[in-house]
Amino acid sequence: MKHHYIDRYSDLDSPLHRLDPRVKILLAFFGILIMVSEPPGRLPPFAFYGGMLLVLLVASRLPPVFLLKRFLILSPFILMASVFYPVSLYLTKETQAIAFQREALEVALSIFLKAALSLLLLIWMISVERFHVLLMGLRKLKMPKLVGTISILMYSYLFVFWDEALKTTRARESRTPGKLTRAKLKTYSNQMAMILLHSWERSKTLHHAMLARGFHGEFYSLQKQGLKKRDVVFLVVFLLIFLNVRLFSGSLLNVAISLYHFTISLFTITIPQFDLTTPLLTL
Repeated sequence: MKHHYIDRYSDLDSPLHRLDPRVKILLAFFGILIMVSEPPGRLPPFAFYGGMLLVLLVASRLPPVFLLKRFLILSPFILMASVFYPVSLYLTKETQAIAFQREALEVALSIFLKAALSLLLLIWMISVERFHVLLMGLRKLKMPKLVGTISILMYSYLFVFWDEALKTTRARESRTPGKLTRAKLKTYSNQMAMILLHSWERSKTLHHAMLARGFHGEFYSLQKQGLKKRDVVFLVVFLLIFLNVRLFSGSLLNVAISLYHFTISLFTITIPQFDLTTPLLTL
């Protein structure tokens, strides 16, 4: 059966794919936290946040079409959230002054940029690492065991459900060639019931097989996870740059130095044996 995995490009080889999953999780979490903490209507810092995110996406070698499709799925919700703010002010007749109208539009644009960049950062995180490995990283970050187990089981059984949906659809199409013209509701209702029953029976079979192999509520991974020095350096530099923009976005010198440090950190991850401490110390 054909599946559309959310971590379809997690097997690519790039410097960011080789980062420890805990670094990716913390980078996405604190990056989003810093961006959403920007004051409403403050737009210039988002140009820099977008540039930083663009560097991450390019360095990860993710296909632009894939990123665009993932973004467009949730973009209507982002647009509604950003558009409703000035509309609500207009309906309450609080936009009499032109200056206030401009401020409302700036706040709406900042809401859109916060949500859009946060969404792209999350798409990047789940695209450069396997989903179960991310959950293992969350477990090492002290996520509750029960939450991790439920998340892995839900993700796994989605494919069981999807397999049964494809099977029943193929069976229905082989028995009713062409488009359905009569009793569409009855046909689709019967198909949904069959999907639920078949997936339920198959899930019980899979659960019995897991118990027979010694499953006791904990998932293990053969992939060894270990924080390396360059992973920690990359995370610290990235977050310091974001904090620098958040607190001192008015200084062009700070922005230039931040760009330099971020480029150097990426280069260090790509070529770990290359010594770049001297230029870092000079700044």
